[in-house]
Formats: sequence, structure tokens, C-alpha cells
Amino acid sequence: MKTILFILILVLNTGIQAQTPVVSQRTNEEVKMRIPASEFNAQTIFHLNNINGDLNAEGYDGNEILITGTKIVKSKPAALGDFDPDEIYLDRLEGENSLFVFVRHPGVVAEVRNDELHYTSTRQSRKKSWEDNQLEFEFNLQLKIPHYLMAHISTINGGEVVVGGMSNGTEATNVNGSVFINNVKGAVTAQTVNGNIRVEYDERPTEGADFHTVNGTIEVYAPKNLSAVVTFKSLHGELYTDFEQIKYLRNRVRKNSDGMNRLSIENSTPIQFGEGGPEMRIQLLNGNAYIKQRKS
Repeated sequence: MKTILFILILVLNTGIQAQTPVVSQRTNEEVKMRIPASEFNAQTIFHLNNINGDLNAEGYDGNEILITGTKIVKSKPAALGDFDPDEIYLDRLEGENSLFVFVRHPGVVAEVRNDELHYTSTRQSRKKSWEDNQLEFEFNLQLKIPHYLMAHISTINGGEVVVGGMSNGTEATNVNGSVFINNVKGAVTAQTVNGNIRVEYDERPTEGADFHTVNGTIEVYAPKNLSAVVTFKSLHGELYTDFEQIKYLRNRVRKNSDGMNRLSIENSTPIQFGEGGPEMRIQLLNGNAYIKQRKS
């Protein structure tokens, strides 16, 4: 009889616990950062390294870097005692030729080495339970960047990367999300893993480009006078175009020397658009690519 009573009490207690509402905390804050022209020059490479959230970067005629947007921090119930959104914020560091804006958060140390930003995990991140994703955060940011700077703009999760109006080269990267680039000049790189890439040229490109996704499509819109050499690789996809002045070129042979000569033939057939020109490299795993004429 005592055993039955004990089981009944245990079941009732479990039911009460199951009905207890799950409580979490959330904060939304405005983000503002201004970087004056005195902190960089025309040769500076500007990096914005986001982790979670949207990035929308626009080149403009001004001489300051202006960043606005929102920071959202959420906790799971197990982290309520450690909830401190002020520990997560935008920070910046300088390299020899680079300026980095990035998300500073507990559990990692950020430093610049060899003009690159490196993150190192700390012991604190293992003692606490940061790596168990008890805190979640995202930054949704709008950037105004002097158009003459080289810009490297990246995020990882939960957002899109949009870049436009840059005149001295652009690199835009994502992991789980799409990349959109428009009205840019100079060398262009657009990369993601799970997402689409869309690039719109207002003028005929004069420098090379790299477009790469694993799961998604790639769309390139160019003026009717496009002149370029396109290389295309896809395991499960095709390249489509409405340009008519195209021709296939012979596979190129690359020669390497490491004590003996090695000749390697590229496994993608170059395609000449117009009169030829800068190389546009397109690579996918699962998806098609499209090179289309701009309608206006």
C-alpha cells in the first residue's frame, strides 16, 4: 500500500512540473557605430564579420563607416541566472591593412594575426554552458561604407547578405543563407553553402569574379555587351544563358613545377562571352547557374 501511494505522489509531482511554464528572457537593443575617416584610408580592406542575422551594406560617397541596426539576445531557461546581453556587442580591431568589425561574445577571444581575424575558445566557455547554446543572439545591420573601400561582408546563420554600390572590389559570404550583390565594380566574390547567389552588374565587368554555392542557384545579370570567359562546374546542374555571342574554348593546361613538371588539364570547358575578357568562375554542387542579359 505504501508503495502504491509513493508512485501516486511521484506521478502527481511530475504532472505539476510539466505544467510549469517555460520562461526565457529576450532583449532588443539599437546598434550604432561610427568609424571616422581618420581610422582608415583608401587602401584599407573593411571587414564586417557577423554570426547570426541580416547584413545590408551600401557603398556611398561619404567618408565615414556608419553601422546601424538591432541586437537581439534570447536566453533559454537554464541560462536565466547568467543572462547579460551587455556581454554581446559589436567591437572592432585594426590590422596592418584591414579594419575588422565583429561580434564580441563570451567564450572566445578575438585577435588579429597576419592581417586576419582569429577566434580562440577559452576555458570559461567549457566551464560554463555557453557551448550548449543557452544564449542566442543576432545582429541585423545596415552599413554605409565609402564606396572606394574594398569590402568583405559576411554572416553565418539566419540572414541574407546584401551588398551594393562598391567600386573597388567586394567579397560577400554566407553559410546558411543567400548572397545578393548589385551595382559593384572591381573583383567580386560571392560564396555560400546553403543558399542562392544573385549578382547584377550595371556595367560590363572588367575584373575577375568567383561565385560558389553548394546547395542553391547562381544568377548573374550583365549588360548586353558582356565580354568575359566563364568556367562552370556543377555535379548536379546546368548552365543556361540568353546571350547569343558565345563560343567554347579549348581546355587550358596548367603547368606546375615541384622538382618535376606536371601538366593538369582543367575539367571545365571555358566559354567565351563576347570578345572575351576577365574570368568568371562559377561552381555549384546541387543547382543550376544562369547568365542573363539585363533588361534595363
